[in-house]
Amino acid sequence: MPLVNVLSNSITAGGGDKVRRGNAPAPIYLDYLVVGGGGYGAFTPGQADGLPSAGGGGGIQSGSIRFLPRFTLDVIVGNGGTGSTLTDAGASIIDTISPQGEFFVYAGGGTLGISGNPQFNLAGSNSGIYSKGGAGGSAQSGSNGVNENGGAGGSGSLWALDNGSSYYGGGGGGNGIYFLPGTGVGGVGGVGGGGAGSSQNGAGVTGSVNTGGGAGGSQSGFSSNGGSGIVKMRYLSGSVMGVTGGTTSISGGYVYHTFTGSGQFVYNPA
Repeated sequence: MPLVNVLSNSITAGGGDKVRRGNAPAPIYLDYLVVGGGGYGAFTPGQADGLPSAGGGGGIQSGSIRFLPRFTLDVIVGNGGTGSTLTDAGASIIDTISPQGEFFVYAGGGTLGISGNPQFNLAGSNSGIYSKGGAGGSAQSGSNGVNENGGAGGSGSLWALDNGSSYYGGGGGGNGIYFLPGTGVGGVGGVGGGGAGSSQNGAGVTGSVNTGGGAGGSQSGFSSNGGSGIVKMRYLSGSVMGVTGGTTSISGGYVYHTFTGSGQFVYNPA
């Protein structure tokens, strides 16, 4: 196991100061959520019929650790993919290195039609030359296209420990293909920030910010962007003092630290 277990069994607090267990500040029992950025939506140059144009949702990692004081978690929050430059979404990461080892959590950014690491869910299949939905962040792959209509984006995942029980990493809906006015409806975005696909000659809906939602599928010559990722941590309110990092809030007896951009989570009691 990585740094988590090493730290929980260590008699060394951060900075190399030896302490006896009975005098050490209390550890944090920390729950975390890490969501990568959502993929962009675009028809890429030279793209053959049948390839997706919707973005996959960001990868999702969650878990719990026992974290000792005087250590710092470095936090990276991945950007959403950019359709105009065909730039894939960024990964979100929490990481710390000490003399005892390393704790590292990685949630990859979504790409065109495929969700980020570790899920790697795929887009749905096409119907003829028609479009397909982007993959969900972890819970579900994209739906198949039907006739001229784009497939729905796959659902993301619920983080049940959230103060709002929110979904993250929804896939973008596939774009519709229209030959006659009123035909070719774009697919709906997946629950968890996925953008809807374009129904007319234009761009799909951008994935929602700070959800890792994938972009909705766009028509040829247009593009849409994925939603940025997010990192959240929580612990029991009143259990520890001297914790900083991100935006803090209190809900349901827990303190939440929310990172919508890169930063540091620091536990440094007086």
